[in-house]
Amino acid sequence: MDISSRKVVARMRDGKMVKGYLHCPMNSTFEDYLRTNEFTPPESIGIQPVDSGKDISIQMEALKALFFVKSFDGDKDHPEIKFFDKSPPNRGLWVRVQFYDNEAIEGTIENSLRYLTERGFFMKPPDPRSNNEILYVVKSSLASFRVLGVRPDY
Repeated sequence: MDISSRKVVARMRDGKMVKGYLHCPMNSTFEDYLRTNEFTPPESIGIQPVDSGKDISIQMEALKALFFVKSFDGDKDHPEIKFFDKSPPNRGLWVRVQFYDNEAIEGTIENSLRYLTERGFFMKPPDPRSNNEILYVVKSSLASFRVLGVRPDY
């Protein structure tokens, strides 16, 4: 996937949503993390909204989560699975997060202390057919966080 075509949906803490393309130089920062698991979150991210040709800057603390998506429309007929019915197939920590707006979702995250020390963490959702490929969760938007299990290998 071309780095300039990273489709994202920024879900804000106030309920607003911005659909657009993550623009440089922040693209490379997120892309580097996805390749190397090394990531220092920026104070803000730049997004080019799909309905505008003008880039906007979003403060990380205003975000609930940043969803890296396959398409902006998704599949409206697909009922998204938000919870695993058994142990996840991919390695890492199996977690359940609940946001302050009461939305809850499970997923897997890297088994590392970084999720405790950093401002946020990347989480892989449970539904392989989901429009969401991965999401970056901003920890300050969480009401609860639970580790449900560990999968050290496949």
